[in-house]
Amino acid sequence: MACDISVFLRAWPTIKTEDQNLSFLIARINGQKGSFRNVTEQSLEQDIRAVEAGKVQDSDDEQYLDEKPETTKSRKDEVLIGRDEILKQIGQAQNDSGQALDFISLLLSRHIPKQAEATISPYLKQQLPIGTLGLEITQSTPKSESRRTDDELISTGWKLQSLSTTADSLLASATRLGTEMEQEAKHWEEVLSVQKKGWSICRLPRERHNLGVRYGFAEAAAEYRDRGLAALRRNEDGSIFLDLGLQAPVSRRLRVTVKQSSRTTASSLVSIAIENEDQSVEGSIRRARNAIYDEELYHEMYREARSLTNRGIQCMTEGITIPLEQERSLTVDLAEQSIEESGIVDGASPYSTECYLARAFCLACKLLLSHAHRQNYNLRTRQLPPPLTDRKPPRPVYSILRPLLALLQQQSALNDHSDFLQSIYATLKTGDLIMMVEPPTGVLGVLGMLHLKTSADEPLMETLAAATCSPLQAQSKITMPSASSFLTVYIRTHVQGTEYKIVIDTPPSSFLAQLPQETSFTSAAEMENHILHLLTLDLVSIISAENKRWQILSLHESQLSTDTSADGSLEVLSISLEKSKLLVSCCATNKDGDVVRSSVSWIPGSEDNLAFREVVRTIGAEEVF
Repeated sequence: MACDISVFLRAWPTIKTEDQNLSFLIARINGQKGSFRNVTEQSLEQDIRAVEAGKVQDSDDEQYLDEKPETTKSRKDEVLIGRDEILKQIGQAQNDSGQALDFISLLLSRHIPKQAEATISPYLKQQLPIGTLGLEITQSTPKSESRRTDDELISTGWKLQSLSTTADSLLASATRLGTEMEQEAKHWEEVLSVQKKGWSICRLPRERHNLGVRYGFAEAAAEYRDRGLAALRRNEDGSIFLDLGLQAPVSRRLRVTVKQSSRTTASSLVSIAIENEDQSVEGSIRRARNAIYDEELYHEMYREARSLTNRGIQCMTEGITIPLEQERSLTVDLAEQSIEESGIVDGASPYSTECYLARAFCLACKLLLSHAHRQNYNLRTRQLPPPLTDRKPPRPVYSILRPLLALLQQQSALNDHSDFLQSIYATLKTGDLIMMVEPPTGVLGVLGMLHLKTSADEPLMETLAAATCSPLQAQSKITMPSASSFLTVYIRTHVQGTEYKIVIDTPPSSFLAQLPQETSFTSAAEMENHILHLLTLDLVSIISAENKRWQILSLHESQLSTDTSADGSLEVLSISLEKSKLLVSCCATNKDGDVVRSSVSWIPGSEDNLAFREVVRTIGAEEVF
């Protein structure tokens, strides 16, 4: 049995070459995934795993093909609509121009029919015969002499009025131009005056048509360097003023106050009435410069003070508190200076030590911040830049409080050492013993400042600041009562503390030559005890040299003895020197063993004292005691 079987064969799909172009593939990827930045290896792996799991249908190609004809059709409709609109406008313009041409041609057909007939439309020829429309030139009514005279007068009046108005406008423009020139000249004169004073004039970054002045410091921190630029605005009279923008109109200044038992005794601020201050542009710039400088200084001091809490420094909202000796303290803060505020508090003298201390401390802080800025400049310009890294290098903490604390510590050590030498000098002078003393002098004294080595590239203030930041050293010289030995005391102060070193300069025959020639100490008490011991040994050497009957029994215990009788009696002489007392004691033992003790002391301020040498020579005799 025969049957008909229909078989439909479909050809293999052909690959469109235009679909394999690189531009087509890029457009396809952008349409599916967006930018190439969004296409990563991880995202493609996730898409493949989703397709394999059947969670996402791979219908991007169909969606892309479906959307493309729709987009093309809408674009084609927009083009057709625009084409019809253009053709409509062109037809309207052609109709209007044809009607205008027919009207002119029909009007001229009466006078020049052949030329006009060539430009008339066929439709108009069928409707109207040639020469239908015409024109005539009519003469105007002649004016009378009085009317002509009135017209001339009116015309002359209008011309005079126009000329007068023009003249007034020119005069007003000239006056305004003259005023504007004066204001402009005054404006640029004040701008040049500011520039001649050394201030940097530049254009504002976001207002290129306006000028500004840069009063900040290039080596300051970023938040303070960027605030050191203000606009120079123009007043109505042509003068300029400093526009600080959103900054505080009232400047705050660094204030250092000295307190004695919680009572303020002095301040570094000086009373200056606001109306007497310089209100010029230069004065405003200086005040803004000082304010931002003091704010940066206080910020840097606060950063440093947080790392010095082990030195007793307290960082609070009210300010930085630095403890001193004798229940005194320094408080550093930012304060708005008012008319009533003065550097003299509670009736203190402006020449008192507290006022000098407050102002000197404030000035020293400002000099040290300037020194830190110069160090930043030298590091940026004279050294190789660090290698490029992604991490921003940390901003170092400036050394402002540390050198000043070392300076105050050194001054306190020098004062104590001077008081100690004066007490010893007064004690020895009571017994007619002469000790020559050269008081301690440091590198920051008046003579030390004159001898500081300066160069042409480095001013004296920078040299002084560098000397302050380095370890401070002072020295004093002592001539012993024997006048043959000398002591040199070196006092070296740094952040960690104060060190003392004593150097002995004595002849080889002296008893002091047996001791170490250099001795170092870490405390003032040890140094003072060693000086007293050396002076006592020098007194022992004086007694041994001037009195033959006294022989050294124990050098380091400052004892001398003598055997004056054949029956065995013994006398022991002891020397004791303290800060404010010199004591000579004698212990005599007779042949029966009886002990007789006697002593003589010298205290500063006492009267009718015997000479030390006389007492030593006659000590042990009955008439003396």
